[in-house]
Amino acid sequence: MNILTQKLPTKIKINENIYDINYDYKTVLNIILAFEDNDLLYEEQVYVLVHALYKKEIPECDLEEAIIKGIKFIDCGAEPKEENNVKKPRTYSFSKDGNFIFSGINQTHHIDIEEKENLHWWKFISLFMDMSPDCMFGELMYYRTRKQEGKLTDEEKQNYKKIKDIVELEPTKKVESKLKKQFFEQFHKTKK
Repeated sequence: MNILTQKLPTKIKINENIYDINYDYKTVLNIILAFEDNDLLYEEQVYVLVHALYKKEIPECDLEEAIIKGIKFIDCGAEPKEENNVKKPRTYSFSKDGNFIFSGINQTHHIDIEEKENLHWWKFISLFMDMSPDCMFGELMYYRTRKQEGKLTDEEKQNYKKIKDIVELEPTKKVESKLKKQFFEQFHKTKK
């Protein structure tokens, strides 16, 4: 889909059913924050996704597809990538960097996103991806990327140590697929 030529999605088609969604950036950020929460199991994160994104209850027959298409919506329509065992390290966190992202978007684009009641998630991502590297969030991304690549200069290493608390991200945890299976079995039982 091309954001320049097509209307942004406000509904998702699952099998033959069409579901209205909560497409605003705050709803999707809350879903992402659930996925960043190391205290939540993957199954709980998926539960947040389904119940926050879709305006109506999703029947069991559409549930798996609703999750897949919900993630695709959050990924701005991108097709899921083939999983290889090499995961790129994260360079940002919506939970840890929230204040810097907020101010970076406002500073770069000269808008107050708080005033945009129903700012579509895809519009928000366009603003987010086009932030100036000169804002504080840009600086954080610079230091994280340089450290991951092993390219920090001696001066940058000293600066990094000074701001270590705001630069470093906590590692994410991996949840066993057995737990995922158990959750979906239990989730399907409660729907009957």
